[in-house]
Amino acid sequence: MLRKLYIEPTAKCNLNCKMCFRHTWFDEPICDLSLEDFRRVLETMPRSVETIFFGGMGEPLFHKEILTMIRLAAETGAEVELLTNGTLLSEAMICGLLDAGLSRLWISIDDLETDSSINASSDHGALDHSGHNHSGLVLSNIRLLNKLRQKHLSSISLGITFVAMKSNVHQLAKLPFFIAQHLVDEVNVSNISPTDESSQEELLYTGLVNMYTGPGKGSVLPTVRLPFFDMNIPEAADGIRSLMRKQNFNLYFNDQPVLRKTGYCKFVREGMTFVRADGEVCPCMALLHNGYTWMNGIRRKITHCSFGNAKRQSLAEIWNSREYQAFRRKFDDFDFASCLYCGHCELFSENREDCIGNTHPTCGGCLWAEGVLSCP
Repeated sequence: MLRKLYIEPTAKCNLNCKMCFRHTWFDEPICDLSLEDFRRVLETMPRSVETIFFGGMGEPLFHKEILTMIRLAAETGAEVELLTNGTLLSEAMICGLLDAGLSRLWISIDDLETDSSINASSDHGALDHSGHNHSGLVLSNIRLLNKLRQKHLSSISLGITFVAMKSNVHQLAKLPFFIAQHLVDEVNVSNISPTDESSQEELLYTGLVNMYTGPGKGSVLPTVRLPFFDMNIPEAADGIRSLMRKQNFNLYFNDQPVLRKTGYCKFVREGMTFVRADGEVCPCMALLHNGYTWMNGIRRKITHCSFGNAKRQSLAEIWNSREYQAFRRKFDDFDFASCLYCGHCELFSENREDCIGNTHPTCGGCLWAEGVLSCP
């Protein structure tokens, strides 16, 4: 059943971050979802929807009707969440979010330091057209948010999304202090998805995606079961690091698998779908827009996938269509070629076809399905 509905209110953004997917788009309309079309989505969505999430590739708070949209979504009885870059969180906007019935506000930030900016000279940070970094403003707005939600006795919770790169991954050590200082309820950490050749230098997973790390269906790899260790003891930390470099086994801590799931699409398997700003209904973040990404020096052309348009069709009918159901069934066994674990044939440069006969969309090269990229 459809449980989580992602809405992209707008494909526009007030920033111009150099690492953003939007710079790689081709044949994409830059538009807003009208309030009328949004009402139609709510009226025709399946009753099974439990969460409505305002996100996508644009900045939701840049939509002039976003507070009305949130209010209408909350009136359905669903949990309502929103992801923002945090720069538009004025006092009036925050009070509007509190009044509209938002359940959780997610704020994207790539700098956990309050007095410095790691991306002041980086090509990959949240920079606007003038190259200015906004981390200080976002941190100030988080403090304002906490002041106002305490003043209004609001039950809204705060989530933080953090994109880890070589230039900022050391800041993860600051997370416990940041969480306590800013009253954070949940943190979602993801890797960066390279949008140009130079951004590959920031990757933290280059070796990981080229080998099987299990556990998975039919795995023939040996299993290693470990107890918990005090990782503050240098010898323990060094031993685990050395072990992890091998990556030819299934690793468990306290009988729980700790390595990433392979060939697992949470968007499909956990009942999610996306409605783009132009109304197109897409199955996941990876197939939301036309764009380019890079892997092992290869430029990949990703063509979006849509099963209908919510402006003209019932969302429930699109979700239950024979074509969309057939697509979702492929993920029971992740019936796609293992593109990331082979030598990258000529088919890898696009998601149009794979070597076992699948046609568009092929998902064997998806970093979300490999547990490398993560969305809240």
